[in-house]
Amino acid sequence: MPQLPKSWLTCLLSSALCLPLGCGDDRGGTGGDGTTDAGNEGGTAEGGANCTGTQIDCGDYCADITIDPANCGACGERCDFGESCSNGQCVGGCPFGSVECSGECVTLDSDAQHCGACGNDCGGQFCAAGQCVAECPAGTLQCGMDCPVPATDPQNCGACGESCGANQICGAGECSCDASFDQCGNTCTDLAVDPNNCGECGNECGGAGQCVAGACACAAGLESCNGQCVDTSADPDDCGTCGNQCDDAQHCNSGACECKPGLTSCDGQCVNLGSDPANCGSCGAPCDAVCGGGECLQNCDGFPEQCGDSCTDPSVDPLNCGECGEVCGADEVCSDGDCAEFQASGCNTCPCDACGGDFESCCDVPNYGILCLDGDCP
Repeated sequence: MPQLPKSWLTCLLSSALCLPLGCGDDRGGTGGDGTTDAGNEGGTAEGGANCTGTQIDCGDYCADITIDPANCGACGERCDFGESCSNGQCVGGCPFGSVECSGECVTLDSDAQHCGACGNDCGGQFCAAGQCVAECPAGTLQCGMDCPVPATDPQNCGACGESCGANQICGAGECSCDASFDQCGNTCTDLAVDPNNCGECGNECGGAGQCVAGACACAAGLESCNGQCVDTSADPDDCGTCGNQCDDAQHCNSGACECKPGLTSCDGQCVNLGSDPANCGSCGAPCDAVCGGGECLQNCDGFPEQCGDSCTDPSVDPLNCGECGEVCGADEVCSDGDCAEFQASGCNTCPCDACGGDFESCCDVPNYGILCLDGDCP
């Protein structure tokens, strides 16, 4: 995890009475209302010639790369959710003024097990101002073997053991949200990028939405349909455009409703040429009796099931899945007699890293190829 900027640590170490508001704050705070240039994203470009101070031209607006979580240290370097941008570095879940050492947040100024640096154990001595000392100096508080400045120490803010939360800062012995963050309930967050509090507390961006400059937007490649972010190239309910719904015997392929693999369009209907008695083997080729294997037969001997005049295998037939007449939905395939939701895997072989979450299996499905299925493989 990135450490606190040196200039801030220097300020803390130089005087036991030094408070945040009395120091030259290199964390990038404005000292005003706490707004950042992230709020300008998507606005009118200021142009590189007009960018001042720590701002740089990031295409359509001037970004302060010292504090902008969407452009932290450089244009396009976005911090992960829950992180903030401090002095051009993404800072994680520890409060400002502390760092993560061995999975816990500590203050290097005063922690006797991590004195001045992670893992630097004072071995029975106290820690003050990042140095191992024989006793806690004046202006500090003795907390075990730690000597924190209670006015500013985020792990002992105002009293021993009083820890500040993520994105908080300790000032005058009180924990509060850093100037770059807003408080939503018990959480300090960046309303410009938080998908659970986008623009204002409690405003959640649902589905595959993301928060950009305080406004909910769909991620790249997705469109907003009825308030949900969908992939119109593959969504059977919004295929190609919002509201264009594919029939159950179809699927959505590259934004167009097409017959599912293994089915063929005959006079506008998707049929199985291997078992359809009206289109047996080819469109418009009817049978007098039954159709099986693309041939007209007298009976369905040798086939697992007869559904009307069709000889079929209900373990894989999407028009008769598990039982006669059970048609799988547009976003389902027939797998082992059950209709299972699927998504394209993007892989050539199984296993596939893309198959996870709601999709239990990576399967090589006949006619479809490699898919992620919500269920067992056929």
